[in-house]
Amino acid sequence: MTCDEFLSAMKSRGAIITAPVSTQQTQITNTVLQQMRCAMIPAFMADLYKHCNSINLGNGYIFGPAETQRGNKFPIPTIISVNQDMSTLGRTVGKTIFGRNDLFWFAFDAFGVCYMLDNLTLTPLRKYDDPYRAMADCLIAGKM
Repeated sequence: MTCDEFLSAMKSRGAIITAPVSTQQTQITNTVLQQMRCAMIPAFMADLYKHCNSINLGNGYIFGPAETQRGNKFPIPTIISVNQDMSTLGRTVGKTIFGRNDLFWFAFDAFGVCYMLDNLTLTPLRKYDDPYRAMADCLIAGKM
């Protein structure tokens, strides 16, 4: 699956896809994540950020470099703020949380491998070969 195919599939399911961020903003986010000892943004996420900042489908979210305002609803936090909040938890060391829904957290490691994590213990439950499948699982489970 490609980024365009992923975004098209999510749009067809009713996802709210925000405007893209600048390459500079993605680079700054990457630097901050690196300083926090999180995994750096892999190529598939950098490509996604060229197309959109964040994605929301029901209660599923893909976090972006910039906070996303949603009118009267709580804003979608940045990938940095989510990882700052989670950085004290031992199971997230070396990973970057990039998405969540009511059931699971989703993260990638330094090699760009994606994981579904248990909502409470952050134990990896599933490893993904295809990052777009991980993002789709995050968003689609948020719609159920």
